[in-house]
Amino acid sequence: MGELETTSISIGVLAERVRNGELTLPEIQRSYVWNRPQVRDFLDSLYRAFPVGTLLFWRAGQIEYSRNIESASAEGPPAREPDFVLDGQQRLTALARVIYDGDPDIRFNLETEQFEVANAAIRRDLRWIPVTDVFNKGAALVALERGLIQGEGMDAETALKRLNHVAEIKNIRVPVHTLAGFDYEEVTEVFVRVNSKGTRLRQAELAIAQLAFRLPGIVTNDLKAFEDELDDSGFDIDLRFLVRCLTAVATNQSRFRLLDTVAPEDVARAWRDTRRAIEFFLNLAKENLGLESWEWVPSSNALAVPVAYLARRPFDEVDSKALLRWFLLSSIWQRYSGSAETTMDQDLRLVRSPSPFDALERALIQDVGRLEVAADDLDDAGTRSALFLVAYLACRQKGAKDWATGVALSSTNLGTQHLLELHHIFPRAQIADRYERKDVNEIANIAFISKASNLRIGKTPPAEYLTSIPQERLEQQFVPTESALWEIDAYQQFLQRRRKLLADGINSVVASLR
Repeated sequence: MGELETTSISIGVLAERVRNGELTLPEIQRSYVWNRPQVRDFLDSLYRAFPVGTLLFWRAGQIEYSRNIESASAEGPPAREPDFVLDGQQRLTALARVIYDGDPDIRFNLETEQFEVANAAIRRDLRWIPVTDVFNKGAALVALERGLIQGEGMDAETALKRLNHVAEIKNIRVPVHTLAGFDYEEVTEVFVRVNSKGTRLRQAELAIAQLAFRLPGIVTNDLKAFEDELDDSGFDIDLRFLVRCLTAVATNQSRFRLLDTVAPEDVARAWRDTRRAIEFFLNLAKENLGLESWEWVPSSNALAVPVAYLARRPFDEVDSKALLRWFLLSSIWQRYSGSAETTMDQDLRLVRSPSPFDALERALIQDVGRLEVAADDLDDAGTRSALFLVAYLACRQKGAKDWATGVALSSTNLGTQHLLELHHIFPRAQIADRYERKDVNEIANIAFISKASNLRIGKTPPAEYLTSIPQERLEQQFVPTESALWEIDAYQQFLQRRRKLLADGINSVVASLR
């Protein structure tokens, strides 16, 4: 039977324990996610004596500590077995970084008693004091270095008082609950219960916590390591979506909670199949579609059904074209937005049918009414639209080249001058004061060219610069070649014409996958 120990520990001591590796994270925890304004606000709360919550630690026994708990955060072994942080990781990490590293650089304004993240202007202003200096040097030395206490007067006294108040943050004691004598299973349950209240953790993260307990090492050694590999390859797919795919393969459904009902050995087997399927699909999408980066994909939820399909069959029996066609159609029509899990579960059932892609397309037609994209679908569609990916792929399929260099379009081109950029065919400077922002930034006004070409064109009106670009290169990006449409007054007619050309190009990409 475990015990709950309650005490209070000063901020300074806690930060030192983090620094020395005496407080660390079990595998069920998350990575550091606080941004700089959150750190600033936390320091402000401490300065004003606002409540900042309790901390929850776990004191593991030798057996549990030596178990495969992926947790080490310090270089070399700590002086003693660490306590594991179950709740309070962001607060502690923020404190340790600010106190010891000045990261982020938070400044304190002596006049207003405000905390702020440093920028160039704040660093030049002597009224803003680095809180890291106050923590490490003390209020008196900082005041001396900055000439704040030379002579007498209320200003000097007030300045020193306020700096001392900042320095005293390290001595504030916060309540700490420590679980002692609990095993890893019990602690995982505590973690899930603590973090399942409100919206502090998403369901995927709770599923990750349960995975970490049931299969020690799978989160860090397998899923997280694979996430890093994908990121290095240009496919930045969040760990949550990898778990979604794993859930689909292991349970034939998408809801994370069902993963906990699958035997550990079956989960491990499902992960091997999931990884194998993801690798195959991404290679297929890269080489056969021209999808070089996951940044182009409107929603990673579109990955789950293709992965579930691939995980169930030998790759030499895969209908690659139909698979890619479905991926594009589900992305175009945002199949898994809104009630994503309900729709995904339906499609995960259909993908097990004898003719899975015929069944999936029938279901999509039933919901949307059609598969082909119309010109009106591109009206007001910006770069965040689900159609943006397929518009780019349509240009790639046409063999689009940079307008100046003739180098084929690619988001992986080498050299800063050859980096792919989004170019406003009608430059914003020419039309921003005449047309609505949504029209200015519409896909129909976007072309894909190199950074060098974009800089060369600059603010030049289209009627002037388009005449110097080979007609073939314009047609490869579905740019109307009728010069009358290049005039500023004809912008709306230009958009109408290009929407139609782009819609035809998008439909051609999808049709080519039959």
